[in-house]
Amino acid sequence: MILRVLTARVPNANIGEFNELLRRQLSELREQPGLVYVKLARRLDEDQTEEVVLVEEWRTTADLFAWTGGRLNRPRLLRGTEELVDNLIITHYEALDVSPEDLQQRVLGVGAVSESPYGDAYDRDDDEVDAIGSPGDDADVDADGLSGDRPAEPETVRRPSVFRA
Repeated sequence: MILRVLTARVPNANIGEFNELLRRQLSELREQPGLVYVKLARRLDEDQTEEVVLVEEWRTTADLFAWTGGRLNRPRLLRGTEELVDNLIITHYEALDVSPEDLQQRVLGVGAVSESPYGDAYDRDDDEVDAIGSPGDDADVDADGLSGDRPAEPETVRRPSVFRA
């Protein structure tokens, strides 16, 4: 996931027109393949200017390149918008809160993960409970889960449900 953040300072005389143009831009932006999230926000300052932030979250760099035409450091705004701001800053960030597996599922869909990263015990279709490090079938286990003089085994862990397409 790639975040594209545009910040701009808008003089008081241009606030209404700038906001209207950016709202129209959102309609086009929201239709773009690969756009996951977009947020337009503003903060009014004491000097009667407006600070605007446009946050876009893109599924892949290829999606972002398609939207920007490969010009990452130039804004893609409706004609006349850029002339209404005092300064415009564009920054890009790589999202760290998404694991590669989550990203694969978001990009390819829920059924895309064919194999569990946790091994065969998690690939079964039933909802049985697997014990981690449990003794073999021939061990003598007491009612309290202890086996003879051996230390207690790790607690039983319920495996997560795995959705299949």
